[in-house]
Amino acid sequence: MSAPQFLAAFLVLAGLAAIPSPAADPPSVVNPFKAFTRSPFTAEVEVYSGGITGDRIGAAYQSAGRGNYGARFTFGFLKGLNFSLNYMYSNQSRSFTAVPPPSPLLPTGALLMRANNLNMFFGNGEFNIVQTKRASFYLSPGVGFARNGSRSMTLLWPGRRTSTRIFPGTALTFNLGAGVKVYPSRHLGFRFDLRDHVSGGGTGSMETSDIWYSPMVYPPPPRSIIMNAAPFFGKIPVQNNVTFTVGLIFKIR
Repeated sequence: MSAPQFLAAFLVLAGLAAIPSPAADPPSVVNPFKAFTRSPFTAEVEVYSGGITGDRIGAAYQSAGRGNYGARFTFGFLKGLNFSLNYMYSNQSRSFTAVPPPSPLLPTGALLMRANNLNMFFGNGEFNIVQTKRASFYLSPGVGFARNGSRSMTLLWPGRRTSTRIFPGTALTFNLGAGVKVYPSRHLGFRFDLRDHVSGGGTGSMETSDIWYSPMVYPPPPRSIIMNAAPFFGKIPVQNNVTFTVGLIFKIR
């Protein structure tokens, strides 16, 4: 699903969620000067699912749009601010291609670094902007990191290829989201969340200690070792990925 489709879906769902029932209290804007006053402690657990957009940066780097699911723990003790801890998994693939310089030990070809799944851990603040008795609209900045798993390095040359596994990569991420939470009952609710994740490492960093090797049907020699592939790739680009999720909330207190 594309970013415009995510945004359209979010606006439709947010609009439906914001329609008050005849007996509902009118919405009220949270006074920013009173947002940090103490309030009774609240806590809730949530499971969610949705989608994440892909991104393409030049000819070398791309990520694919895929689905996602995750869990969130939210707690609060202030009137206008909550905090949340999140874990999200996606089968999104990310790939980065580089062309190494000519070498007498290697055939002329390309290197492909690929990650086949994405694990994100991040924390957020939730600033409640508009509240009613049964719903709230919030803005939510956060920070965390992405772990790009099931990574491999592949050497491609005309008519042949050889691959080997490499260590997972991690990257610092920042995110900014907005959403609506609706509570049809005291202990059960729903969340519609639209969020942009800015990742500083794409498929994750490749440190100077990264070593990979693989058997090659290419004489001579029959086995080649590439030390420190990072110079071939250069700096892995910053990318944006937008997520839209629908969550089921279980309110603990």
